[in-house]
Amino acid sequence: MPYERSKEEVETALSRHGYLREVGGFAMQHTIVSLYSSSTVVNTPETVVRGRWATADDDFAGEQLLLNYRCDNSRMGFQLGVGRFYQPDAVLSSCHADLEEDLRGAIPLPKPKAIKVGLTAAVTARRSTREFTGRPVGLADLSVLLFHCQGATGELPYGNPADPHGAIRLRTAPSGGGLYPVSIFVQAVHVTGLEAGTYAYLPHAHAVQPVPAGTAAADAVLRSPDLDMTRVGFVLVFVYDLYRNSRKYGDSGVVFGLIEVGAILQNLHLARTAVGLAGCDQGSYDKQLIERALGLDGHTRHVVHVTVVGQGE
Repeated sequence: MPYERSKEEVETALSRHGYLREVGGFAMQHTIVSLYSSSTVVNTPETVVRGRWATADDDFAGEQLLLNYRCDNSRMGFQLGVGRFYQPDAVLSSCHADLEEDLRGAIPLPKPKAIKVGLTAAVTARRSTREFTGRPVGLADLSVLLFHCQGATGELPYGNPADPHGAIRLRTAPSGGGLYPVSIFVQAVHVTGLEAGTYAYLPHAHAVQPVPAGTAAADAVLRSPDLDMTRVGFVLVFVYDLYRNSRKYGDSGVVFGLIEVGAILQNLHLARTAVGLAGCDQGSYDKQLIERALGLDGHTRHVVHVTVVGQGE
């Protein structure tokens, strides 16, 4: 969960890292609500974001997404959004995304082991199941799966190769613009070496951090009408952050975020098949209940998917 820093801590950080003021200014200038958002001639991505706050309509969100999703790259609003994103302050906000990881209380995960099962073998053997034994999943296996979901795999320098401005940290799954708007929460049920509870995965540190919500989050996540959630090893909750990529892509940002979830899930299911674990994706979860338990506002940060993993019968 986000750490609430004191005024003194903020001032100290700003004195040490001058670029934070520019990044903060970039972030703040795109969240101002305009009464004219819906009538703007050129709907740039930041206008789209403002419109999400200013609109008084209560339309079906899925229908609106499909109707407004960009149809081609020639739209001026989309081009302006991409062009503005390449300004230095915007690039720095991406390059220094790892600064969001507050490691206080974080629990390091074991170094992920290499998977030696062939891709074709994993693809053809993958199955979904709702039958779990309740036997614990090893912490090493959880480490392997989280790494294949979102683990850091390298860096992409930005700017002059001889003297780059910074580097974007790359992960195991592709993400539009390298922005990675999807984060993962882990609800540990039966994991060897990890107390039952709710954790946020920190990709850059490859660690999990306890979430204060604890019991409330467990009660929200561990609900299902068609399987016994007390017998699973752990549950993964995928959260999409609207501001991470919509400033650049507008309506397309939501679609790109969902595509990213799909890419992560493909890695997850192939990896858990390779290490001999069972699992399935869940559609019957209470989105609003989980969001409240995790402290998400449901407007800028959304629960978009839930997956369960454990020992199969």
